[in-house]
Amino acid sequence: MSDGNLITYPAPPDVAPSPDYTLTVDGREVFVYHCPVASVASVTASDVVHVTVRPRFGFQRVTIRPLSRGIAAEVRDGVIRFDAPPGAAGAPTLLSIELDEELRRPLFLFVNPPEEDPPHPGDPDVIYLEAGRLHDLGRVELRSGQTLYIAGGAVLRGNVYAHEAEGIAIRGRGTIDGSLHPADNPRRERLVHLAGCRDVLVEGITLLNGQTWQLMPAGCDGVAIRNVKIISGANSDDGMDLVGSRDVLVERCFVRTKDDCIAIKGFDSYHPRAGLPVEHVLVRDSVFWNAEWGNALEIGYETRVDAIRDVTFSNCDVIRCEAERYGSGGVLTIHNGDRAVVSNVLYDDIRVEDCREKLVDFKICFDRYSRDAERGQIRDVTVRNVRVVDGSPPVSIVQGYDQNHIPERITLEDIVILGEPARDAGTARMVTEKVRDLRFVATGRAAQRVRPAG
Repeated sequence: MSDGNLITYPAPPDVAPSPDYTLTVDGREVFVYHCPVASVASVTASDVVHVTVRPRFGFQRVTIRPLSRGIAAEVRDGVIRFDAPPGAAGAPTLLSIELDEELRRPLFLFVNPPEEDPPHPGDPDVIYLEAGRLHDLGRVELRSGQTLYIAGGAVLRGNVYAHEAEGIAIRGRGTIDGSLHPADNPRRERLVHLAGCRDVLVEGITLLNGQTWQLMPAGCDGVAIRNVKIISGANSDDGMDLVGSRDVLVERCFVRTKDDCIAIKGFDSYHPRAGLPVEHVLVRDSVFWNAEWGNALEIGYETRVDAIRDVTFSNCDVIRCEAERYGSGGVLTIHNGDRAVVSNVLYDDIRVEDCREKLVDFKICFDRYSRDAERGQIRDVTVRNVRVVDGSPPVSIVQGYDQNHIPERITLEDIVILGEPARDAGTARMVTEKVRDLRFVATGRAAQRVRPAG
C-alpha cells in the first residue's frame, strides 16, 4: 500500500505475526514477521519516517544500532518512538532495535529506498511472485535472461537455483523463507545457489530462517548483491558464501547469522570455475551481527585455490560479534587452512560495537576443514581506520604456520579501541607468532565515522 512517502506491504494471511512487537510507521500499521532470533519488518520510503514500536513485554533500556546512525528513542508509557532518516541516495536504513539487549529478541526494521523500474506481471522472462501470498514452490530454477521478482509482501517458501545462467536477477521487496528446509533435510538446500553464473543481480529481498549456507555464488563472475537482508539462527547458516567467484560487489546489506556473516572461499565442489582464483571482491556500506559461531568478515576456511586477492571490506558496522569459544571467532578474520596465497586485502572504516571474540584473527593453519597438503600464505593486508566503539576491549591474533608460511607485510593503521589508539601489539592486546613485517601506524586521523553504512 502506497501513500505518498511510505509504501507498506501486505503479509500472506497464513503467516503468523511476531508475538513480541506491534509497529506503526507514519501512523500506519506494519506487519512484523517472527523469526526464532528476531522480529523483522520492512517498508519503503524516500524521506524520514516516524516509527512507533509497542513491545508486548516490559523493558528497561532501548538501544538502536548501528550506533553510528545516532538515533535516540523516546520512551513513554512503554511505547518507543523515534525518527528513521533515509540512507544516502539509493541506500536503505538498516536498524536493530534492542530492548534490554540480550534479554529480549530484537526488532529489525529495514527502510528500503524506492525500487527502480520494477517488472510487472506478464513481463517476458519474469517469474513474478505476487504480494500478499505464500508461494510454496520448492526449487525455482532460473535460466539465462530471467528475473525472479518477489514483490513486497510475497513469501517464497523454497529456494532459488541457477546453473551457468547469464544475465539473471533475483529482486523485489519480498522474502524467501527457509523454514521448509529443516536442518535434517538431506538436500541441505541453499536459499540462493548460483553455480557458474555470469552477470547476476540479487537486490532488495530478505532471506529468513536459512538452515545452511544461504546465499552462495560458486564459480560466478560479475555478481552484485545489494540491499539484501539475511536473518537466521541455525547451525552452519553462513549468510553469504562467496565461493571461487570474481568481480563480486556486496553493498548496503544486513546480515544476522549464527555462523559466518560473510565468508570468502575457494574450492571446486560446486562448480569447476569455483576452483579458479578469487579476485576483485568488494563488501561495503553494510551492517553485520555475528552470533554464537563463526566470524563477521571472513576469508576462509576452505582456501583450496591458488590465490584469493584484491578483497576490500569498507564502511561497515559490526554491531555484534558474539563469543564462539572454539578459538576461531572474530570480526576481521583470515583463516588460510589450504594452499591459497591470500594477498591485497583491505579492511577500511569499520565500526565495531560489541566484540566478545577477537578483533583481528589472521592465521595460516591446518584444521578440520583443510584438504590441501601444502599450506598457503597471507601477504599485504591493511587494517585501517577501525574503531571499537562499545563493549569490552577485544584481543587479536596474527599467527603463521611454520618458518615457510608466515603472514607478512601486515599494516594496522589508526586502530582505536574504546578511544585509545593501538600503537603496538601491547596496546592492541595482540598475540603474534611467526609473523614478518607487522607494522602499527597511528596518524591521529582516526575520526568519528562520517558515512552511515545503512
